[in-house]
Order: sequence, then structure tokens, then C-alpha cells
Amino acid sequence: MSKQFNKKFGRRQFLQGAAGAGAGFWIAGTQAWADTEQPPQKISPSEKLNVAFVAVGGRALDNIKGIKPLANANIVALCEVDDKRLEVAANEFPKAKTYFDFRRMLDEMKEIDAVVISTPDHNHAVATVAAMKAGKHIYCEKPLTHCLWEARTVQETAAKLKRVTQMGTQIHATNNYRRVVEIIKAGVLGTIQDVHVFCGKSWGTDQPVGPPDPVPPYLHYDQWVGPTPFIPYNQAYIPESWRKYWHFGNGSLGDMGCHYLDLVFWSLDLKYPTRVHADGPKANAELCPKELGVHWEFPARGELPPVTVSWYDGGLRPQLFDDWKLGAGRNPKRWHFGVLFIGEKGAMVADYDGFKLLPEEKWTGFTPPPQTIAPSVGHHKEWVDACLKNDPDGPLCHFPYSGPLSETVLLGALATRIGEPLEWDAANLKVTNMPNADELIHLPYREGWSL
Repeated sequence: MSKQFNKKFGRRQFLQGAAGAGAGFWIAGTQAWADTEQPPQKISPSEKLNVAFVAVGGRALDNIKGIKPLANANIVALCEVDDKRLEVAANEFPKAKTYFDFRRMLDEMKEIDAVVISTPDHNHAVATVAAMKAGKHIYCEKPLTHCLWEARTVQETAAKLKRVTQMGTQIHATNNYRRVVEIIKAGVLGTIQDVHVFCGKSWGTDQPVGPPDPVPPYLHYDQWVGPTPFIPYNQAYIPESWRKYWHFGNGSLGDMGCHYLDLVFWSLDLKYPTRVHADGPKANAELCPKELGVHWEFPARGELPPVTVSWYDGGLRPQLFDDWKLGAGRNPKRWHFGVLFIGEKGAMVADYDGFKLLPEEKWTGFTPPPQTIAPSVGHHKEWVDACLKNDPDGPLCHFPYSGPLSETVLLGALATRIGEPLEWDAANLKVTNMPNADELIHLPYREGWSL
């Protein structure tokens, strides 16, 4: 056992799952049981869903808030690599067992029915697949994974094992998104062949990481690194800025792409693009750009024509943003994030909270089409209810929908890293005009880790 693990175990005796768990032992142990795929546990309709959390701080806090009030869910386990965060969560849920290694948690706690995964992106796939093979249903934060091969593997595993799944695109459950989708699908704007998505965040940097820092005594850094090739700890990575580095994240696109592209996918029945190219600074092997433009080309879908979808983050905006004066007026930050649909009969800009038809004078007195999409019972409740019914088709953001959405985001990141236009064969997970892209489609794992 490493000095780091010895030190942490001595500091935190309440970490029940940490007892005697050296990283090498649990890597080997995980592979031994993960290859034996277990069926989901049968749950009586009158019972509660026993839920475990992998990560309890940051993004996980909102997921805990979403599950905690539900009468048909019971939080039974908490797993977190940051002892300080774990202690706070353990005080809130004193009956829940605590761990820093999700593999040991899954190995020991057979009573877990479902797992919520809110780790950094590079740990999504290993935790998700391990939990599904252990017989658990899955809620995983966006994007589903760190690379394209992982995203496809996660989807295929869920389909094979018939797990109930949901990706954490919470805005999908809002009434505003439903009204926008109804307007688009009713043909109010006519044929749509161009969509522009813009994001005011900038998860990027032009500053290389400095020399290693001492690992904080409360952090299980080896476990945080997980399957990705090991690099020394630096305080620049944790708790949130890992998104700025390709080794762990995918910049602003990885952070926010699934939320806003979700509205486009839902409205226009999108699945896989065939071409993609990125605009931005020269590709950097380590650092995500501070601002980025990505353009995907999607083929026709039945009677729907081909469509080009563009992404802009940091300080970038489409020219149409200024043409429609979306940055002007009393509240210029109103459209700091959003989606701009361009149709033959008009345009519409939308974000989480509302929408506006353009040009405004044309749509005075506009009557929306009938509401055809029922109100959501809640993004988390939708998943919990489906888990209790063992209904993989129940959640609207299940992996068959959110998988291709995540793949599109990850394909944009791939085009950014390569710096060239890509021809995409989604069926075979291949860039047909650039075979060397394979090394970024399937990122390497360090020894002892696998799906």
C-alpha cells in the first residue's frame, strides 16, 4: 500500500470502504467481478430504490438535491475521493456507507439498486460500466464519457444488459424546452437548415501546468486520476479546472455542449453528423482553447433536410447574433447562452428560461401550437420511477438518446484537437479521411484499468 493511502486511512477511520484497499488490489479485484455480468435486482413496487453516489461534491450536489426529497428513493452509499467533501455528505446522510473507491463499494454493497455518477469526465465510463455489470441502473452526468470509444461502449453495454439509464441533462425536463420543441416540430419557422449554439463560458487556457504540487492529505489523488495515464498532481486541476486540459476534460464544449445541443437534437431529430470542423487557435496537445467554434453537418432525416449546427464559446458569437441585436438592449447578458434556429419563415432564439421569435414585429400576437409534450415529473424522479419499474425506455435522456448527443460533443472536441475537417463514419466509429485520429477516438488507459 502506498504512503498516500496509508496516511489517508489513518486520518479517516469513518471511510468504511477504505479499509485495507490498495489501488492495485482493487484494480485486479474489479476486473474479476466486472466480467461476471449480474442481472438487476428485483424491486417490489412498494420498496424504495437504494441509490449510491459516486462523487458527492460540485455537480453531484444538485443530483443529491434531486434524489433526496423523493419518497421512493433511499441514499445508501456515498463515494468520494475528497475526504472533506465526503465528511460533509456523511453528516447529512449518517446511515449511508462511505467509500473513496467505487469499485470496493460495488463489490461490498449488494443492496445497491442504482448509481448516480458525477465524477470528472475521465472517470465516467469506468464507473458506469462497472456499475452496470454489477447489476445497477445508471444516472451519469454529461457528457457520458471522455472519448468517443467510451461513449459507444457505454451505450452498447447498457443495451446488452437492459439497464435503466439517464444522462444528467436536467434542463430537458423544463417546460421552456418543451415549448420550443413543439414550435419547431409544428413547422412554425418552416424548414430549418442552420442552427447556431452559443455559450458564454470559457473553460480553456493558454498557460501550461507548472511543476507538481504536494497532494493534499484529504485527497485520494491516485483514485481521482482513475483510468487515464497518470500525471502528477497540480492544484490547477482540482476541483473544477480539470476541464481546461484534454487529459481530463473537453473544455467548454464538454461542459455545456450536451445542455444546449440537447434542444437542437430534440427539436430536429438529430443523431449522427457526417462531417465536422473546428475554428479556433492552433490545436494544442494539452490545453483546451479559451474560445472555440465547431460546425457539424447532419444528413437528411426522412422528410427533414440536412442541417448545419454550429457552436461558439468563450467570446465567439455568430454574425447573426449581431444582426438580430441579441447583445443589445437593457439586458445584454440575457442571451449570454442560447440556441438560434434559422428557418425559411423566421428565426427563434432560446435558452433555459425562454424564447423569442425573430424578427419580433413579424410575430406580434403569435399563438403557440398546442402543447403535445407532457410536463415532466422531474428529471431525477423520471429516472427513479423507471428504475423501480425496470423500464429502460422510461427516462427521456436514456443512453439511446443521450449517447449520440454526447458523441457529437466528443466529435467536436476531436476535430478541435486534430485541427482539420473530419469525415465521420458513425457506424464504424471512424474518421475516414484521417486514420491517425484513432488514437484520440480511443484514449489510452493506464495498466489495470479497462471497460
